[in-house]
Amino acid sequence: MNQENTIGIAVRFFIIVLAGTICSAIIGGVFGALVAKISPELIESLFNPKNHITRYAAAVGMIWGLFIGASVSGFACFLATIIKILRLRFEKKS
Repeated sequence: MNQENTIGIAVRFFIIVLAGTICSAIIGGVFGALVAKISPELIESLFNPKNHITRYAAAVGMIWGLFIGASVSGFACFLATIIKILRLRFEKKS
């Protein structure tokens, strides 16, 4: 495995993590706004915003979506890296 191939794989994994995180932030924001539209009392009791309950819930949902998306995407790329390393080791032994 040469240096350019390794850097290309790392950049590809970074782009996958970034895309997964952005997608999960959007999903989290939509889910937060949906919950605020359905039950504004729940959002008021949880966060106590002064006004713009839907925007506040969407922002909180996006933040949690970023956290969850980054951790899941990072873990998936970590597993893919481990599998790739194991595959290379088994190919060398053969």
